[in-house]
Amino acid sequence: MHLDTRRLFSAAAHQLRASEIRELLKLLNRPQMISFAGGLPNPAAFPAEELGDLVKKVVKEHGAEALQYGPTEGYVRLRNAIARGMGEHLSIAAGVDDVLITTGSQQALSLLSTVLVDPGDVVLTASPTYLGAMLTFNSTLARVEGVHTDEHGIEPDALEAKLQELEKGGKKPKFLYLVPTFDNPTGITIPLVRRRRIYEIASRFDLLIIEDDPYGLLRYEGVAVPPIKALDTEDRVVYVGSFSKILAPGFRVAWMTAPPALMSKLVLAKQAQDLCTNTFGQFAVFEAMRENLLFPHIEKIKQLYHRKRDLMLEAVSREFPKELRWNRPEGGLFLWVQLPEKMNALDLLNKAIERNVAFVIGRPFFPDNRGHNTLRMNFSYAGDSDISLGVQRLAEVIRSEMSRDPDDDSHDHVDVF
Repeated sequence: MHLDTRRLFSAAAHQLRASEIRELLKLLNRPQMISFAGGLPNPAAFPAEELGDLVKKVVKEHGAEALQYGPTEGYVRLRNAIARGMGEHLSIAAGVDDVLITTGSQQALSLLSTVLVDPGDVVLTASPTYLGAMLTFNSTLARVEGVHTDEHGIEPDALEAKLQELEKGGKKPKFLYLVPTFDNPTGITIPLVRRRRIYEIASRFDLLIIEDDPYGLLRYEGVAVPPIKALDTEDRVVYVGSFSKILAPGFRVAWMTAPPALMSKLVLAKQAQDLCTNTFGQFAVFEAMRENLLFPHIEKIKQLYHRKRDLMLEAVSREFPKELRWNRPEGGLFLWVQLPEKMNALDLLNKAIERNVAFVIGRPFFPDNRGHNTLRMNFSYAGDSDISLGVQRLAEVIRSEMSRDPDDDSHDHVDVF
């Protein structure tokens, strides 16, 4: 008799579900497919030649250390460099002991969930929010509840009302998770005045904030907004950063800062997960910072992504029916689109894939499964000519779907969220 391993699954394992985006990406390997689906950096954005020289240097000068296990907290010279960089570029005061290197920012979220969340605990997010974060929180059996957003991000009044409602029910959320700068999936940046209000509300309700900031340095226009962590005077903001979008995701090097008592538990939790982050990758990232490769490289990819964003905005403005609504992100990797209310993005996706163009449906990004008529488009990965052609194909599918419902009275619906 074969063992039925399903009966051995933990309660958390029973809750695990495949990422709809990851499953979709498996279908997009055929060469003629134009994909706006993933959140991938463009391969042209990788400084392969320069990194090749740095890798040789790491092997030659630091091979004995770089090829060995390292401290759980991370390579100390890299942690020092990150702490200095946060002060210089983000106005975040931090020392080396405030920085923990993680295996991608996803591990940072996993560690925080492990240390902070018990089954049934409430976790608050924007609605919509980053799908990978929801999957992580759900894996620890958290109860993820979304807070309404508008064109400027999470609404402070809605956050306050949600906290009051939970308080009346005897519930206190473990934390509020946000991607406040060039949000995934919407591309929205929360304005400074709203960030201050969110922090004030968090202070009043004694709420921890987790600020996930993988895109903050990828600004193409407008004025930079300081991270919420830069406003933090009470040690209530955990900041998560990553080199994946600004250098290379293959290194799997990210970091977070946290209050001392929380940091000590995070280090212990990381020891149970992987002992240490990729040591060689940490040495390579440090050399990229020490040799002054990182920020000149960021300026180059900003030019690349700025052009691609503009190409996509021009294409959707030219091709999409006027009934659709979309935003104009000032940075990051994503455009957020709303279809007429009676349309379903999943139905549209199936037909778009037949035309060899793909996007990500919006519904999985909503904790309450709303957003049936929303979709996310990535502009960083596709080639320039493919952006125009892909948008043209998608617009043709949209127009075809809209023509199937002549009685649709939703064309005047303009609320993007």
